[in-house]
Amino acid sequence: MERSIESIVAGGLALLAGLWTLEAAQFVGRWHLAGGVVAVLGLLAIGAGIARDLHYGPLAE
Repeated sequence: MERSIESIVAGGLALLAGLWTLEAAQFVGRWHLAGGVVAVLGLLAIGAGIARDLHYGPLAE
C-alpha cells in the first residue's frame, strides 16, 4: 500500500478516536484535551497524506 494511503487511513482512524474521546469525556472524566489533540493530529495526518498525492500539472509552471 502506498505511504500516502496509509497516512490518510491512519489519520482517519486517529480523527475518529479523538472525536469519540471528546464525546466520551462528557461522561467519563477530563479527557477533552487528549481527545482534541488526537483529533487534530488525525486531521494533520489526513492533510499530509492528501498533500503527498497532489501533483502539479504541466500548465502549473
